[in-house]
Amino acid sequence: MYKRFLMMMIGCWMISLSMSADDAPLLTTADFAKPSMKWRPIPLWFWNNTRVSGTVLEQQLQQMIEKDGYGGCAILPFGQGFRPQYLSADYFNLYKMAVDYASLHGASMSIYDEYGFPSGSMGAINGSGVTTFKNNHPDHTIKRLDKMEYMVGSGATFDRKLPLSGKLMSLVAWNKTTKEILPLREYYDAETQHLKWTAPESSNWRVMVFQCVADGDPNVDYLSQEAVSLFVQDTHEAYYRHFGEHFGKAIVSTFFDEPTMYRAQGRMWTNDFNEQFEQRYGFSPEMLYPALWYDIGPKTAYARNLMFGLHSTLYSEGFMKTISDWAEAHGILATGHQDQEEIANPTSVAGDLMLVGKYLGMPGIDKIGNGRATEDFYKVVSSSANNWDKTYVMSETFGAMGNIPVEKLYETAIEQYTKGINHLIPHAVWYNDRDVTFLPELSWRNPLYNSELPAFNRFLARLNYVLERPGRHVADVAVLYPIQTQYAGHKFDGPKGYYEGGVEVEGTDYPRISHLLTDDLGIDFTYLHPETMDDRCTVANGQLVMSNKVNTEHFNMILLPGVKVISLANLRKIEQAWNEGVKVVFTTQYPQQAADGEEGDDEVKAIVNRMLESAVNKARFIPVPSVETLGAVMSELLPRRDVAFSDGPHPFNYLHKVIDGREVFYFGNIDATSATNTIRIRTAASKFVLLNPHTGQTVVPELNTVDEGFVEFRLQLRPCQSVFLVEEGLLLDNGSPVEPVEKKQSYTIEMQAEVDQLSAGVCFSIADQQNYCMWQINMSNPQHPRLRPHRWMGGNPSVLGEIDLPAELGLEIGSPFRLKLEIEEESYIKTYINDVLVDERGGSYVFGRIGFRQAHDDAFGKTEIARFDDVCITTLTSNPTDNTIRETQVFTADFSNSNPFSAGSVVSGWLKVEGQMSHDVLAWLNKVPSAVNALHVYSMSSKFWNIDGRPVPEGKPFHGIAIAGGKKYSMIR
Repeated sequence: MYKRFLMMMIGCWMISLSMSADDAPLLTTADFAKPSMKWRPIPLWFWNNTRVSGTVLEQQLQQMIEKDGYGGCAILPFGQGFRPQYLSADYFNLYKMAVDYASLHGASMSIYDEYGFPSGSMGAINGSGVTTFKNNHPDHTIKRLDKMEYMVGSGATFDRKLPLSGKLMSLVAWNKTTKEILPLREYYDAETQHLKWTAPESSNWRVMVFQCVADGDPNVDYLSQEAVSLFVQDTHEAYYRHFGEHFGKAIVSTFFDEPTMYRAQGRMWTNDFNEQFEQRYGFSPEMLYPALWYDIGPKTAYARNLMFGLHSTLYSEGFMKTISDWAEAHGILATGHQDQEEIANPTSVAGDLMLVGKYLGMPGIDKIGNGRATEDFYKVVSSSANNWDKTYVMSETFGAMGNIPVEKLYETAIEQYTKGINHLIPHAVWYNDRDVTFLPELSWRNPLYNSELPAFNRFLARLNYVLERPGRHVADVAVLYPIQTQYAGHKFDGPKGYYEGGVEVEGTDYPRISHLLTDDLGIDFTYLHPETMDDRCTVANGQLVMSNKVNTEHFNMILLPGVKVISLANLRKIEQAWNEGVKVVFTTQYPQQAADGEEGDDEVKAIVNRMLESAVNKARFIPVPSVETLGAVMSELLPRRDVAFSDGPHPFNYLHKVIDGREVFYFGNIDATSATNTIRIRTAASKFVLLNPHTGQTVVPELNTVDEGFVEFRLQLRPCQSVFLVEEGLLLDNGSPVEPVEKKQSYTIEMQAEVDQLSAGVCFSIADQQNYCMWQINMSNPQHPRLRPHRWMGGNPSVLGEIDLPAELGLEIGSPFRLKLEIEEESYIKTYINDVLVDERGGSYVFGRIGFRQAHDDAFGKTEIARFDDVCITTLTSNPTDNTIRETQVFTADFSNSNPFSAGSVVSGWLKVEGQMSHDVLAWLNKVPSAVNALHVYSMSSKFWNIDGRPVPEGKPFHGIAIAGGKKYSMIR
């Protein structure tokens, strides 16, 4: 019955494959098990709303490194209460203490380039409130493009002074009916700002005036290299003047935060736009300006691709490239991320989310808050790195997500690293932890994380140790990044508002396609930017090849997601690849227009029709992509793909790279249920090693060769678990200094339960009244019962999930049901109701006291009432000699004679526990079950720790579970 408890964890799984190597291995088992300081994560460290002192600074930095397991920090001054003054002598004196401490202890620092955020104002927003950059450089802040329109009747004369307050960018007449555009500069007197023009003898003419004006936003003009150079001069150079000797040593990077083009009402512009346009394209853009707001006819897609394309380029070159060039010249990397990266139409937000990473040493993204679909955009940023041959991909993660469960930390990290991110920056540690603006506070001071954080940071360090290296990404599928379609469908002042990107472009499906491929079908891919398709892609040996010095990728399929507008050069190359056998798939809509101009529209349609109508290597069009429709096409067209999953309830997420000429796979389970998959990989190697990033353990056993060039194996992963599969020649076995871990207890808790009113709360892993777990069966809405797992840490409850319970369980108010909790090695729990598995999750579930908690629900004005019977706790102990499980009942209660719990009343052979209006009723088991070592005599000099990893105060009362010498004790004193 309990053989499932014998299943080996990933650290014990073995897969045998085989290989030879002449070169010295790049990785070692010892370094993987215990990565050095340089691989540890570097969190944001908010110096927030208080005066920072040198003594506390050093104490906190020491704790971050020694207790939390961080590898340094990025100091983020924040809030109007922060002191000393930003960039003052006192500020740099304190900063020096941090740099010196990091240098002394081998830690690393990243220079956060702002006071508050977003980067670019030197404290105006979320900082001091002083517009320092604007005060220093009033002519170099954000500009906005404004439009004025005047209706002019048929044959009427427009004769007036134009109310200009900025630089005139375009002056034209546009006919709304015929779409004709006429230049009006020759009728304009620049000295008097007077325009006199007579309209043709036709209706619907408008005089359109476009000017670039100062927006008033205090941030630097992101589109101007000159302006951004001034920002760099005022900030980055100040740090270099003080700490230049540490650059490239203790100081390893600079970090910018949340620049965006949705400022200036989503119409960010710059004074020299026209000059930049003429220099690059050889003609004036003035006749194209109406397309920024209106459909100007067949030339609309072409005009918008030129205008918005340059707009994005100036943003990427102005801010990102300027900072990155400075960083590279000073021996460090530049990283950072945009605001609102999860907007599918990035035209007026990030401009082009792939392009902003082109010039960065480390392209980045952030995962903040909840309910934001950032996960579907990780691949955009990691593909940017792949396209332009970057080693590192950053994510700032966890900010404003609240006090999420520890399991969510792992789930988020696993998803990011399987999607190509390899440098997670935790958000955040807070100097003033009494004034945390964006939870969680990820340090030793937060009782929710203090005992688990070191292990999580070791996990991240192991991921970094393997993946933060130059390597080649492997995927069969290329997905064309549909930015040209987004440009063509965009316009200023769109209905969604500038913060949400303004316009939802019809047919946009690429975030959905990304999710379907990676999360639902278990198929990795790389986005190809149109520029990369032109400049770096060729067709060779029946594949589309993206060539880079390091990251050269070979594709057997190209998928065009929701692409309506495409450059002819891109489409011609796709057809060339198709002619050589590369598979082509269109989803939602297929190309109809050329981004290069209307003259190419017919050729676009002809190429698409040839591919769709051919009897040989016929392209596929999926009008409604789904797991079923897209999955069927993938199985048909790519039956022998690089990685394939079968037999399991859902595939794993994965990453495949070639590092130092050797194969590296990373598999992770981010779903809510365990899965066992048969995995087939394409490889010429024959020996591999499994590395467990959760434990640092390394194992080597067997697998099947199923076909030439393919091997197959089975792998089980529980939720929030992951594993590396590494070619043997990449790894030197020089021992594994993983400290032995105390064998943890597996056990079950079973009972009959009945909800009489609202809910039933079953508590376990009880340390004291401030620290325990509670699984609540909530029937406040009897038609929609839910399981609500909770954890109390330091008296603070966290809801770990909201699980809807199916009607098939037959749960009703007043009707008994069977509840069973299976806990595996105190780290994983499965919940069964009426013998149906309804939830499973990782965590810390230390064996100990159980009980019940019933409260008063103010929302309903009622108390919670529940009954319990036939309570049984069973410990499960494995016998390695005969591979059996010994079951020992350590507690039973049928309430026929007495009540072994501290509260509640026995009614008709059931324990009834009813909440009170004035207080929660906690019915704890009076005695800790015997599987915990009874403590009778102990030395007063013994050092005891509670289950949170904090020392038990000597000489003070204590009641709960204590740990000493690797054993657990029930302590009452």
